[in-house]
Amino acid sequence: MKVVTNISQFPEFGIDEAALKKAIVKRFHKIKKPIYIHIDKNLVLSHGHHLRDWITDLVKYPTCWTPEFISEIKKHGDLYHRVCLSHSFVYNAFYHRRQNSVETKEWGFKEYFDFDPIDYSYIYLFFLLSHELQHAQQCDYLRLKNYQDKNCHLQYEKHNWKKYANVARNDNVLEFDAEVASIEKTIKLYESYF
Repeated sequence: MKVVTNISQFPEFGIDEAALKKAIVKRFHKIKKPIYIHIDKNLVLSHGHHLRDWITDLVKYPTCWTPEFISEIKKHGDLYHRVCLSHSFVYNAFYHRRQNSVETKEWGFKEYFDFDPIDYSYIYLFFLLSHELQHAQQCDYLRLKNYQDKNCHLQYEKHNWKKYANVARNDNVLEFDAEVASIEKTIKLYESYF
């Protein structure tokens, strides 16, 4: 798996791009297709989202894509994973923690994690990335443009993870899997990053 980001275009966050890529490769090693992580200033209605995209649908490639990354996508049947993160929500996590912690209260950070408040920004970032990267893992092996949820790979299923029965959005199997992955993998990503 190859990971490319546009994070270097946002030095205000102080995110070590190389360390982030290394942590993602270590903790999400089951994903084989290339991943493009994109901080998007136009994404304002959600914290983030995942898309399984086709390179052939693009008119122009993002400037941070290298020829090696494009070649890697083509080796994987023109498919790649795009993970978009909202610039405004990430900005709030790093600079307006009080506002962001209100927005994410239902995510249960305090219930699931014991962390120093100074690390809140990174817990937020890794929680969000874990959720979206789990969606990438769910459909990584699928080839068709349109697919049914039942064909996706689930790592965390309700009957095996009863302690998370009350997790948010537990009525959808894909969202349940992604939410539990966020809980289980956030600290692992954090530890791999630092």
